[in-house]
Amino acid sequence: MDPIKLRFFMEICEKENKYIRIQEKFIPSLSSKPITGKFYAKHDAVSFDEIPEDYLKLIERKENSVPRDRYSFPPPTANMDYGWFTEPLIPRSKDPRLHFATKGSDFLKTELKLRHLNRGLPVTKFVGVPFRS
Repeated sequence: MDPIKLRFFMEICEKENKYIRIQEKFIPSLSSKPITGKFYAKHDAVSFDEIPEDYLKLIERKENSVPRDRYSFPPPTANMDYGWFTEPLIPRSKDPRLHFATKGSDFLKTELKLRHLNRGLPVTKFVGVPFRS
């Protein structure tokens, strides 16, 4: 082989080995999105009996945790305050006369009725006003 080409290929291999790390042990990470298997592939399906108990506990702990449990620092900006304080500042009364929450607006009710009535009909997409010639 040509020594120039050999040196070129060796340099490529060295760079690849420098920046690529082979992961041999799987550690579940809930902060990254998983690459899911194909739902239609029977060989790729895992039964519920085969799921390790540690993974289930990890998922349950992550779902039940609040931001105060996850982070050791307070939110740095005002828009991150949502969800940080999980208990209300003023305790809620159980008296139903003090709660005036609406179940839905008139706009949403009519929109839901229209969608229910138009169920199954083809929807034509608006493509703009046709050109005049």
